[in-house]
Amino acid sequence: MEIDEVNASSLAEVVLAESRGVVIDFWGTWCQPCRTLRPHLENLADEYGAAWRMVAVHVDDNEDIVEKYGVTATPTFVFIKGGDEVARITGAVTMGEIAETLAANA
Repeated sequence: MEIDEVNASSLAEVVLAESRGVVIDFWGTWCQPCRTLRPHLENLADEYGAAWRMVAVHVDDNEDIVEKYGVTATPTFVFIKGGDEVARITGAVTMGEIAETLAANA
């Protein structure tokens, strides 16, 4: 499943309207771990699609969202449920760590 790129207004709509949890992937095209993780994230989006929607925020194009969420490194994954942050993972992580967080917060 492809992961949608969002900006400030579309992210706010997704977080408010989505009945599933939302995973925000803060990434940059210059971030090698971000680019390496993307195909694996798309697989996780398929696997956990019933409980989670994954979206991506390019940090260079969305400084307002980066500041709002206090993101200081890439990749950063913010897990939102019911409008509240329930988990956060920062840095080069394994797919297992992301999958565990998805399952634990589903």
